[in-house]
Amino acid sequence: METVSVIIPVYNGAQTIVSTLDSVFAQEGVNLEIIVINDGSTDQTLEVLQTFKTQINLFSTVNQGVSHARAFGLTKATGSYIQYLDSDDLLAPQKIRMQMQALKNKNGDVAYGDWQKFVEVNKNIIFKDKVSQEIEGDLETTIFAKFWAPPAALLYSKRICEKLSWSNTLPIIQDARYLLDAARSDGHFVYTPGVMAYYRTEQEYSLSQKSKLAFIKDIYQNSLEIHQCWLVSESYNQEKEKSIINSLRYTINEFRGLDRQCAKKAINALLTIAPGYIPEEKGLLRLMSKLFGYKQAEYLAYIKRKFLKG
Repeated sequence: METVSVIIPVYNGAQTIVSTLDSVFAQEGVNLEIIVINDGSTDQTLEVLQTFKTQINLFSTVNQGVSHARAFGLTKATGSYIQYLDSDDLLAPQKIRMQMQALKNKNGDVAYGDWQKFVEVNKNIIFKDKVSQEIEGDLETTIFAKFWAPPAALLYSKRICEKLSWSNTLPIIQDARYLLDAARSDGHFVYTPGVMAYYRTEQEYSLSQKSKLAFIKDIYQNSLEIHQCWLVSESYNQEKEKSIINSLRYTINEFRGLDRQCAKKAINALLTIAPGYIPEEKGLLRLMSKLFGYKQAEYLAYIKRKFLKG
């Protein structure tokens, strides 16, 4: 039976790692290699992990972030399939077996499934929204613009992982970029219906929840990087350009209340890609863009909002 390598980076996860590991131990019908990277934790994480030393392959490193920890874990993996798993999320029962079989049946590289949010209150798990989304249309464009799933809901082939690298320039959305790069590397995606994983929300060490500005900066940086990648490919088209513009528009809107200088940079980046840009949606911004240009229209809109706030 082929082996699945489960790679779990953990930083200060003493309160959640046991539940995560239990969801891995509960997987049936698969041969697992469990690799846990203690990424310089300062709480009791290491002590907790050492109680499982006969069941896991434990490595400790200085704190270098989740991308480095995942990349390090991959160098230790011997399995034919790779399950990345955050230290506060849970795998659904039979998840790995079902997705591994789906990849085998269709010679796939990435299996993806539905997932469900949850919170833990007084050690009781409360399930929230279920997210079901099968990718339709152009694979790269859809993943860039519309699709995200936590690593727990995915299963990769080792062969596609060997073509990829974890980004050090995107500390918050590096998992989304990794998935997109799998598509850009001609990975074959397979949808497995049903809840494959449970995604913890309101976690203390969630980077995207701790810093909204850093999260938006990541989206901005990723948009510029993917635009450059697509420009040199034969697949660049109006749909991809529109998805880049929409992403930059999103960052501009978010930057407005967070960092004015970042908003200016994003506006300039958008106009570099689409000189003479006019927003499609009807409204005052579209009208002002036609009269004065988009950059000046954004400035006038900024002055208006500042005046209304007093």
